[in-house]
Amino acid sequence: MAEPNINDVMDAVGQLRAEFEKKSPDLAKIEKLELVLNEHEEKNQKMVVEHQTAIKQSEELKERIDALEAELARGHTETKTHYRDTPEYKALNMLCKIGREDLDPEMKALLRTDNDVSGGYLAIGEMDNTITKKISEVSNIRSIARVRTVSSKSLQVPIRGAIPTASYEGQAETGADSTSTYDNETLTPFRQTVTIPVTKDMLMDGAFDMEAEIMGDAAEAFAAGEGTAFVLGTGSKQPEGFLINATVAANTRTSSASGTITGDDVILLTGDLKVGYNPVYTLSRATLAFIRTLKSTTGQFLWQPGMNGPVANTLNGYPYLVANDMPALAANALSVAFGDFRRGYTIIDRTGISIVRDEVSQKRKAIVEFTINRWNTGQVTLPEAIKVLKCAP
Repeated sequence: MAEPNINDVMDAVGQLRAEFEKKSPDLAKIEKLELVLNEHEEKNQKMVVEHQTAIKQSEELKERIDALEAELARGHTETKTHYRDTPEYKALNMLCKIGREDLDPEMKALLRTDNDVSGGYLAIGEMDNTITKKISEVSNIRSIARVRTVSSKSLQVPIRGAIPTASYEGQAETGADSTSTYDNETLTPFRQTVTIPVTKDMLMDGAFDMEAEIMGDAAEAFAAGEGTAFVLGTGSKQPEGFLINATVAANTRTSSASGTITGDDVILLTGDLKVGYNPVYTLSRATLAFIRTLKSTTGQFLWQPGMNGPVANTLNGYPYLVANDMPALAANALSVAFGDFRRGYTIIDRTGISIVRDEVSQKRKAIVEFTINRWNTGQVTLPEAIKVLKCAP
């Protein structure tokens, strides 16, 4: 099916909203229209990621320039290779890149030629030259969060808590002392591991480059695993999910309806965030489909399709990111987040990746084990920058 153009999208939006206005909407027609909009949504999400990436790159460039100027001011002129130019970073970036066509969605945990389900279908006499793979959706929180790479065990993140207080005094009176307050967060990367056994027969006689398949599947596994952890991770031996952070969870807004949300709830959530942040809505695809039906008290639909050119779809005038690890609408569910993740959530990657090819442990079975390790974590570093909408009990 051809990718829908903007005219198809606008036509589908008009028909969908017309159906919702009817007393007895045609559910089958609504489902078909939703499929058209979901196909367009993939293109829209790429635009959102590209826009957020451009913002991050601009801010990172400014930080690098500021750091260079500070080094020059201190008289340190020695040349140092930037971490982005190191082979380790490039390898990690290529392995864990999300959204590239050459990444493989489904991980094969066990590849054996004597078992069809575990991989035997790949060792038949005649085979199609393309592997048909199931889609594995990834919560791409990395695209909107602050990402740093470290070469040591941990990263110290200084945080300014409050600014000095400016006071007024009369003539010849003494002004009060006041200073900024600062805090510090320590982020420690955790090991993320994928181990994939594959027989030597598969490596030698498979119709595909199985080592490349394994690396691609591992990359997808890393991306899916970290995406879930960045949303729902406990923080114990894994990243801290922004929905699990105690401060964020304690300052949620509760919806006005039990087990669901209204258009006014989505709008009022924006008022909980301070002016000056660069916010993005984050929600699951199912919640997005529901919000497409919502209106404000003035009768305007909250979801608006983007126009031609690099303009993404908006929700209440703001961009949004589809992250399917966000909970679905249900009683007490934290289903919608709104915030500046660039300031509120920090991801750190440790340079270097470990790939071990073990031909010894299961040598009698002629099985080779590929074990891939990487180290990263994520943590809420500024809770006030992330607000969450909770469905009422």
